[in-house]
Amino acid sequence: MKQLNWGIMGLGNIAREFADNMRKLHPIYAAASRNPDSALAFQKEYGVEKAYGSYEELLSDPKVDIVYIATVNSQHYTCIMACLEHDKHVLCEKAIWGNYEEMKTACALAKEKGLLLCEGMTIFHMPIFKEIKKMIADGKLGKIKFVEAELGSLKEDDPTNRFFNPDLGGGAMLDIGTYGLSFVTYFLNGTITDMAHLMSPYPTGVDEMWNIALKTDELEIGSVNLTFRAKLPKRGIIAGEKAYITVMNYVRAEKATLVYPDGREEVLEAGETAKAMQYEILDIEEAVSSGDYSCAFMDYTMKVVELIDQLLEAENV
Repeated sequence: MKQLNWGIMGLGNIAREFADNMRKLHPIYAAASRNPDSALAFQKEYGVEKAYGSYEELLSDPKVDIVYIATVNSQHYTCIMACLEHDKHVLCEKAIWGNYEEMKTACALAKEKGLLLCEGMTIFHMPIFKEIKKMIADGKLGKIKFVEAELGSLKEDDPTNRFFNPDLGGGAMLDIGTYGLSFVTYFLNGTITDMAHLMSPYPTGVDEMWNIALKTDELEIGSVNLTFRAKLPKRGIIAGEKAYITVMNYVRAEKATLVYPDGREEVLEAGETAKAMQYEILDIEEAVSSGDYSCAFMDYTMKVVELIDQLLEAENV
């Protein structure tokens, strides 16, 4: 498999975590910031071959094959379209975007150009979830009835923080809600036919807390609970007629517990939490190399984007 030349666009904390993981697999080709000094510092720290003081310079480099977008949420769509227009494959950090119609436009452009476009959602790439999917397919849980995800991220009560800034794409849904919805929709079967929700806002107007209920035409129910100003466990549950599975730290899980109706338990282990981004990178590189983009899971991402769009539109946030 040909090694891809990755470019990183936006050099904040998540980009640094990504770079830490990527250099354990292979060197990083390019990095870009709107601050040239930041790009040079990033280059020195991570051994990057090329440092650019603008996103345009990075996109104009013909050697860049794929771009990891790590800018703030409010810039994602603009960056995605710029990458695709320059014929670059795209891995965009979550939440990829909250407007379903615009994402359909981006997907259409990617398809027209034969490019990969996907979201940096670690859930789709963790080995433990691939094992659980196989167990479900083999009937070990029986018919799935209920899938739940909860996540509470106790952010500092600071209205100036980007998490609470509507101009920077703040709010719980785009920061942590995409995890819960991704987990639930990944394990629910069928088409979502009904959705109900409650939302409580933060004083700046962004969404702070959610309770979301989903139902599919397979008569399965999903539930997502989120909060930005209280702690909740990162817990996912997949319940079937024969057994249920509890997954702690479902965002980057390496373990799960299978529980039978009589109380017997089995501990499942696969993969390592610390390698979550490496699994993601390897899956994306395999997709680009093979031309089979299904392992980039964009179909699941688009389901989530559509739900996010409907929820934010319903609450006018």
